[in-house]
Amino acid sequence: MGHARYEELGDLQDVLRAVRNLPGVTEPRPGIFYLRRAPFLHFHTAAGRRWADAKVGATWGAEIEVPFGATGWMKVAVLREIRRRHRRTATAVGGAKGG
Repeated sequence: MGHARYEELGDLQDVLRAVRNLPGVTEPRPGIFYLRRAPFLHFHTAAGRRWADAKVGATWGAEIEVPFGATGWMKVAVLREIRRRHRRTATAVGGAKGG
């Protein structure tokens, strides 16, 4: 399954900006994030829904639902989950801690 097109992430610019600022995170392509050299986070869209795949430690975790037109509190919940996974994944890959 292909990744979401960057224009499908337009309502998440504040979330994406926060992810870019997490320690050790790079964005080699818009909306696709690595932690050090390991894939960490990316987004998908299909059949009218959007979700994120993010690692938890060394493996991919459960999908994170990211509704189109997400409200402020929904974005806070998504970002909180991404930060939680970042901490666990950073430890697993020996990367920077924090976030």
